[in-house]
Amino acid sequence: MIYETFLETIKHSLKERLGPEFTLTLQPITKNNGLILHGLCIGKADERAAPTIYLNHFYESYQTGRPFHAILDDIMALYQNSPLPGELPIEEFLSQEQIMEKIIFRLINEPANRELLKEVPHISYPELDLSITFYLSLQRDEDSHLTALIHNRHQRAWNRSTEELYLAAKSNTPRLFPARIRSLPEAIKDIVKKSSERGMNEGSLEEFFDTAPLSPPMYVLSNSSGLNGAGCLLYEGILKDFASCIGSDLIILPSSIHEVLIIPYSKDISFDELAETVFSINQEEVPEEDRLSNHIYFYSGSSDKLSIALTSSAPIGTKNP
Repeated sequence: MIYETFLETIKHSLKERLGPEFTLTLQPITKNNGLILHGLCIGKADERAAPTIYLNHFYESYQTGRPFHAILDDIMALYQNSPLPGELPIEEFLSQEQIMEKIIFRLINEPANRELLKEVPHISYPELDLSITFYLSLQRDEDSHLTALIHNRHQRAWNRSTEELYLAAKSNTPRLFPARIRSLPEAIKDIVKKSSERGMNEGSLEEFFDTAPLSPPMYVLSNSSGLNGAGCLLYEGILKDFASCIGSDLIILPSSIHEVLIIPYSKDISFDELAETVFSINQEEVPEEDRLSNHIYFYSGSSDKLSIALTSSAPIGTKNP
């Protein structure tokens, strides 16, 4: 069964199971780094929100021999165990002040997201191959975080400049998601657990640590939630204070959009070998939508400047199903 037929068959089969009060819609959804996933939105007339279930990996399961009826059972179970968000305070989003208090930023790879960046307000850091994008933080609890990407049309409706969005996000993001720098022994178990939940192989980070061609101490920089924590690189003073604390310039390894690794600089460290390791791990272990960069970065404490330490010839790239 070809992919398009699989999607339509899933939709009609689930429609028969769920009944006429449900509306099912297939839609392509562009994720980070240009990755296109196909989602099935399952809604009811009396509900203000509807979960979207991504079908790409179910097709991969079908191709490896999982029976179609079992895949339907899996999707039904996933839908039934996907709680809808609580009632959103819509009146808050009619207030400009409330909106500005909820704007946060995330850090993504710029070359891999050029099409997306045409549609959203952003701040480019070409010297780092990265861009800041903006989101509304709508609802957050211990297990989930509901966000909405801010598009150009939202910015126009609010009559806010990109600079205004950035100033709001610069204040809100560290307040809502404080940075954490932990030594590797403190962080590795938690990172591996979270990475496994996001689809990264559990051994990938451990493999990186085993294959990295050096043995100085490593530190993990992320935010308090462990999600989209690479943006902590841009928190005011975070790298300067840490470099001052350990008395060294810093090498930054882009583990993923969720966290970065920090190594105290030493003249004995081979940037070439580090770059090769980062590229290999990105290609083999990190899910495409979680990749931040194939470059490594260098932070100079004396100039308080972050820059690319070595330029890889290979971009992040995308592969559509």
